[in-house]
Amino acid sequence: MISFKSLGISDYHGEPLSNTFMQQEQGTRQLAIVLPGQGYTAHMPVLYYPTSLLVNRGADVLCVEYDYYRKPAFGKVSGVERSRWLFADATAALETGLAQRPYERIVLIGKSLGTLAMGRLLTTDTRLTHASCIWLTPLVRNEALRRQIAQAKPRSLFVIGTADSHYDAAGLAEVVEATHGQSLVIKGANHSLEIVGNISESLRAMEQVVQAVATFLDTVS
Repeated sequence: MISFKSLGISDYHGEPLSNTFMQQEQGTRQLAIVLPGQGYTAHMPVLYYPTSLLVNRGADVLCVEYDYYRKPAFGKVSGVERSRWLFADATAALETGLAQRPYERIVLIGKSLGTLAMGRLLTTDTRLTHASCIWLTPLVRNEALRRQIAQAKPRSLFVIGTADSHYDAAGLAEVVEATHGQSLVIKGANHSLEIVGNISESLRAMEQVVQAVATFLDTVS
């Protein structure tokens, strides 16, 4: 059985940070933290199905919702300030999530903007040394993120589409090699991992994503 609740997490400005915590009532030693994109929530397909998979495999799951797209101030501050804001929110979520039980296994799942938060967490928190990481539409053109991934060398799965503006074959190859990780590149998929104008192919793409995540979790369990 699963219980659903919101944890008391304070964001960068001391306000409540929206979240959903799915807790295994029978107990677990595994925690997954889901860090979505700026406008792509944890309830949308690319994050919803991997999250459901982890819940079904017995993990507690904390889904963060920064709601930046509803906060005009986020888009008006400098890039440096936005980074501080994002990292503060992600750190607060991590601290609160880890405080729920004595977890032995941690999985980080990030999409787009969330992958930047993952990179920062991995290189600043030693509790994540053995974390497993699922990078969905990672911002591999970002040199700082690639450096962080190379530094942390987490067990990793990278998923991205060739029609994503953030797709870069060389950058992807760099982080896959640095982590000895797995990757799934979906031909024609955009930043939402959809094939524009083709629902059937989009559904097949989502099936590929779920299968890749399942296979990855099998190899790191």
